[in-house]
Amino acid sequence: MSEKPLERLGVVAGRGEYPLMLCQEAKRRGVGHMMAVAMHGETDPAIAECADEVAWVYVGQLNKTIKALQRQQVRHVVFAGQIKPGRLFKGMRPDLRTLKILKALRTRNAESIFGTIADEFVRDGVEVMPATLYLEEYLAQPGVIGRVKPARKYQADIDYGRYVAQASSRLDIGQTVVVKNGTVLAVEAFEGTDKAIRRGGELGHGGVTVVKRTKPNHDMRFDVPCIGPWTVNALQEARAKVLAVEAGRTLLLERDRLLAALDAAKIALVGFDGAVDLAFDEAGRLTEQQI
Repeated sequence: MSEKPLERLGVVAGRGEYPLMLCQEAKRRGVGHMMAVAMHGETDPAIAECADEVAWVYVGQLNKTIKALQRQQVRHVVFAGQIKPGRLFKGMRPDLRTLKILKALRTRNAESIFGTIADEFVRDGVEVMPATLYLEEYLAQPGVIGRVKPARKYQADIDYGRYVAQASSRLDIGQTVVVKNGTVLAVEAFEGTDKAIRRGGELGHGGVTVVKRTKPNHDMRFDVPCIGPWTVNALQEARAKVLAVEAGRTLLLERDRLLAALDAAKIALVGFDGAVDLAFDEAGRLTEQQI
């Protein structure tokens, strides 16, 4: 895609600040018309303050979502913001198109569900864009981010957490792990990042390292890792010392507030290179290999 701003852009908006931030940045970058499809019970009503047009639907109304975009002649869309994981089992109102998709899926995870949904958008002439569109400046950078530097003793847990997270994400289990002294305390599953952090902190009695990354061959149109000020609340409850995230593939939402909160809590934020695969030999020594 050229650097010229899109004339029209749609956002399928989930929870939190992410969709609002995307709308604001897209307008700032020169997008002419911003269309939001908001989800009842999920999307912040403040979306109406930054989008030019808002259509409200229930989670699962795929056909209504696509038709709303088509009526506004929107040909490019971004998925921004999560939907409560439990919606997959309770509170979703699937239309016939969604029911057909779900019935055909052998496994139901973010990749399989959203990938199939993207195919439906494309089939109807709407291209699904990377979830980081217009937000590139908010991606984590390599190295220490913020004022707090991690003590050297935490580097081993960062490395081990990266190793475990690359394995668990490859198996579609989760993208976040909590580690202390070479022991895995929690692996994110269906409960989400914040609950996994709290669980790991409770089991480790504080002093933990949290590692978050994308899966190998991650589809950057969906489920891009995000951290924000709310993440700091979970880290503080867990008495975490370090949060390590994948550079270039993790969004720092409300960046200034996030970094100020981490600095105040004396929690180090570190960006690592996810392009380097980690492994350990039989003696437990770290080895590295380029993917």
